[in-house]
Amino acid sequence: MMSNFTRSNWTDEFSTPTVESLRSDIEQPTQALFDQARSMFLDLEEIEEDFSWYGECWHWAITFSLTDHDDDTPLGIIIPSPEDLQVAMPMDQEFHVSVPTKRMKRMIKDGFELAADPFHTSWAVWSISTTSMLTDIGQLAKQKLRWILDNH
Repeated sequence: MMSNFTRSNWTDEFSTPTVESLRSDIEQPTQALFDQARSMFLDLEEIEEDFSWYGECWHWAITFSLTDHDDDTPLGIIIPSPEDLQVAMPMDQEFHVSVPTKRMKRMIKDGFELAADPFHTSWAVWSISTTSMLTDIGQLAKQKLRWILDNH
């Protein structure tokens, strides 16, 4: 008996995806947010796009890293989960404490705070549901890029 199971491009560890294959796994209404998230990173200066496998949690992610930079940690990633489109940014302690969070919208602050104690991760993670969220995350990405360029 043949199985009707088809593996998502996002979860197939052994086949490097394309942007289009990952985008096609996302439901139609969310594809516009996916496109906006990509543009948010690609519109920044000195950024290159690639793919990385992040294991069973995040599977394939689209990475956005500084070109010609020694550190291989990305500025940010898009996690193209078909059920929950997410954007994540690694947050080292020095950058984290430099960001004024008091005036941040709660949904942005919540994702940002996942990168601090008592959590054991250095990633800020947001489930993307609106364009305004991406605008706010984009501002944070610009801050982080400026901070990286000024401090490294």
